[in-house]
Amino acid sequence: MNIDTITRQKILLRSLGDMPVPLRKTVPDGTLYQRRLDVEKRLDGLLQLSRSELGDRCKINDPGDPDYLPPECLLHLVRTCRSDNSDRFFEMTFRALRQRLLARLPNPDIAGQADGKALASQRNLKIREYVMDRFMTMLMTDRAGYDDRLDYFEVNFDGAIATLRLDGRKKAFREEKRSEPMTYDDETTELNAEIEEAAAAQNPLSDSKLDDPAYRSRLYAAIDSLPDDQRRVIDLLLRGYQIDSKEPGVQTIAQIIGCVEQTVRNRRNRAYVAIRRMLGEEQT
Repeated sequence: MNIDTITRQKILLRSLGDMPVPLRKTVPDGTLYQRRLDVEKRLDGLLQLSRSELGDRCKINDPGDPDYLPPECLLHLVRTCRSDNSDRFFEMTFRALRQRLLARLPNPDIAGQADGKALASQRNLKIREYVMDRFMTMLMTDRAGYDDRLDYFEVNFDGAIATLRLDGRKKAFREEKRSEPMTYDDETTELNAEIEEAAAAQNPLSDSKLDDPAYRSRLYAAIDSLPDDQRRVIDLLLRGYQIDSKEPGVQTIAQIIGCVEQTVRNRRNRAYVAIRRMLGEEQT
């Protein structure tokens, strides 16, 4: 690729803005969603690169590599294709984003023939299909115009995918017309994955609920009445922070508060129960 071509590509990217385009969706208090500071800094640098250079970055799969692109950054790059309708750049960035997404979904390939294995594998397959279908629908809607549901994915990709994964699991359970017992992990005495996802199902902060102004008003009143330790966790969740993260350099709620991740989850779960009780919502 000659210098003129690289220069044109850089000009094209800069035409999208030297700074990342602000998100449009708002949090309950009316302020716009904000990407994490580390994501904003990375995007500032990425928007100065040519698409050839970005293509090289997309091929890096090691999270420990300083040039590794977090999924929030990849999603932003995918969404910028609306401005110039570049199918080639879309395919390049989406391919890398899809890898990040699949890595966060349950593996349907379960070895062994013991009882229940085939069913578990089918359930995982259904969950993967559900999440991919929902995500692709939002992405195609966004490519045609703008889908603000994707804004939260740029704020907290792991959290957004976890919510979709939970919805897919619940749908799979309904189709199976059965449920599995939820127990504590005997070795760690911590909640297992099923209980953790069940707790998330009680989330009074879900986007669908926050779209209702009347609900937001009642919710804030309930949050204000929480004990300080629980209220701080909820405030950080609303600001888009993650409880934990495998991404290097990501500041988490556990780090901010200065406690272990399970303590944060316990406070979150107690806060959810209290909020739902104050809002008059039945515990399911």
